Amino acid sequence: MFKPNTIKAFLLLAVFGILTLRVNAKPVPLDNIDSLKYFENLTRQYERDGDKVKLVETLIAKSQYLFNKKNFDNALIEANQALIVSLDMGREQYLEKAYYLLSQIHIEKGLLYESIDYLYPGYRYSIATRDSLKIGWYLLSISKVEGELGRLNNAIENNLTAINFFKSRNDSLSLAKIYTSQGIIHTEFGNFVTAQSYLENAIAILKVVVDSTYLGITYRALANNSLRQSNNLMADKHLKKSETYLKNNPKELARTQTVGAELLINQQKPNSAIPLLQSILNTQNEINDRYGQLYPLLLLGKAHARVGNYSESKKYLLQCLKQSESLSIINISRLAYKELSQLEELQGNKTIGYQYLRKYISLTDSLFNYQIISEANRLENISALRQKEKEIQHQRENLLLSQANLNKSRLRQLFLVGFIAILIVLVVVSYLAYRNKQKANLLLAQQKEKIEKQKNMLEQRSRDITDSLNYARRIQKAILQTSEQPTDFFDDSFLIFLPKELVSGDFYWFKRFNNQMLFAVADCTGHGAPGAFMSIIGMFGLNQIVSELNETNPGEVLQNLNGLFHKSFEQREGSEIFDGMDIAFCNYNPETRELRYSGANIYLNIVRKSNTQPVSNIILNQNETHTLYQVKCERQSIGYVTEKVSFSTHSVQLEKDDIIYLYTDGFTDQFGGPNGKKFRLVDFRNMLCSIASYPMAKQKDFLLEIFSEWKGNNVQVDDVTVMGIRIT
Repeated sequence: MFKPNTIKAFLLLAVFGILTLRVNAKPVPLDNIDSLKYFENLTRQYERDGDKVKLVETLIAKSQYLFNKKNFDNALIEANQALIVSLDMGREQYLEKAYYLLSQIHIEKGLLYESIDYLYPGYRYSIATRDSLKIGWYLLSISKVEGELGRLNNAIENNLTAINFFKSRNDSLSLAKIYTSQGIIHTEFGNFVTAQSYLENAIAILKVVVDSTYLGITYRALANNSLRQSNNLMADKHLKKSETYLKNNPKELARTQTVGAELLINQQKPNSAIPLLQSILNTQNEINDRYGQLYPLLLLGKAHARVGNYSESKKYLLQCLKQSESLSIINISRLAYKELSQLEELQGNKTIGYQYLRKYISLTDSLFNYQIISEANRLENISALRQKEKEIQHQRENLLLSQANLNKSRLRQLFLVGFIAILIVLVVVSYLAYRNKQKANLLLAQQKEKIEKQKNMLEQRSRDITDSLNYARRIQKAILQTSEQPTDFFDDSFLIFLPKELVSGDFYWFKRFNNQMLFAVADCTGHGAPGAFMSIIGMFGLNQIVSELNETNPGEVLQNLNGLFHKSFEQREGSEIFDGMDIAFCNYNPETRELRYSGANIYLNIVRKSNTQPVSNIILNQNETHTLYQVKCERQSIGYVTEKVSFSTHSVQLEKDDIIYLYTDGFTDQFGGPNGKKFRLVDFRNMLCSIASYPMAKQKDFLLEIFSEWKGNNVQVDDVTVMGIRIT
């Protein structure tokens, strides 16, 4: 019935199928040359016969055989041929096998970036063929490769899918590995609390399933998380545990020691870190850990710079940059550019340093921009919400089951009591039970009705309050939209407007009057509904003073606005209202570039190139290229006192590329950062001076990112308004 060659082929394929499944088994002692010749004979035979199914099975078996023999280059050739035939056939089961082999080979060869091209298609085909083992392997492999490459947003999206999959399979070990990956990613994003929660959950599982290698890796991730928060003591504690678990794994132990070297640098011990890093590099060279070598090279550059050995520092940083770019590890390249920028700056090579800085900023924007972090957090929140919904559903089902069991138990008890009651005094017991039940039902009905009324009342009040606030927000938004925007006046400008609540106590105002450009930024008393009410009065007041009184002199405008507030709140003895606003009002003539300004507790800040005529004698910050000047305001708010106050008008002759900054105190009053403190005004001014060369749109993105990172999970404490205008 079968040809002898065909029977031998099937037997050989069966042998290699068993080899493929038994990963830890020793290779069957076959002769390499004879086996490969036999595969080649089978391949030629099936090509002649046009039997594509047997041909692709033979190619896959041959590739797997070469892979098991560590002959990766030839295994890659055979796997590629298998993929070509599988694509021609269009059979999902063979496409998955080919992509699985190609993924394995590229990972073993250290070609992580190239392996991505095979992992994702293979994952899709494993889903199509419903191969749960392969699905799990792909999810773990994608998580590891994307994390190693620094493509964190891809990794986190894959991990959220993996968490649900491994939970449904009760695969605790794989779930712990994904938790570790999530912890590492959230540490990179700066979400330290979320990262620690994932890592601690991973350790709890790994201690049960007893996986020493991953316990060591997870403790290393915890150490890195502590290191990022400058908690050196806790970082050292986790590192010691990691080294204990990884003592028999040279590759992972070297990576843990790398984190230990970074800890020494942070503790101002670069001389101790340098020999340790050299030893780590030697180990990684011996085991050919190309990806693990990158961070020690970076740290060696950093450590040599700390001790003043700039030539050695540059050598290691350039080597790190070259290797990371060849391996497509963007995150390490980004850090190398940052260190090179600082190194060139220390040596006075500002032009080269600036070029490196620009590359660092570009890569940082691509990896950690506000949209990517927001998208990652959105995916995390969606996953958490779905998990919570599943838990609620599970609890609801348990509650219904418990209720059913309770009802059955009560029913049995009722039958027993009834039986006893019938035996004793049927009529008396039945009557008493009925009467008590009626009373209980009546009481429960009354309590339920009362609770329902209270619930409805609270819901109605909540809706009324929310509707009122939403309506107030629409009114305030409509008023703000009637005012012109900064881009209507100035091409290169930005406006950051972040209300704390639905409505805001901050407001901005723009108006064109004849050939003058009038604009203001104000901070009213409080925030929310009271502040919004004050802001409406302020905006209407400015419109009335300019449009009806034809007054555009900033000092006189504030003088009139002050009087308007006194009339609006009609200050009387015993009923004073200490409400008002801080405001900066500007009048700009675009033909002469003259800026007239008057302020009530909000200063005018101007950034100008350092080698030009100063704006004022008050210098807040200065660097090589730019100087931040301040123009005084009156130390008096609008509407706080009853006596007459004079508001001065200051005139400033602006020049091309000057930058005007007006801002309220919401940004600098925000609590956050690693210590939960306010954002210092000195740091904010320094930041404005340092980003003066950026386009205004990029300045806005930078400030929003800084504010979001600083605030973190803290509550916003005040309305935030920042306006920036570049003179062209």
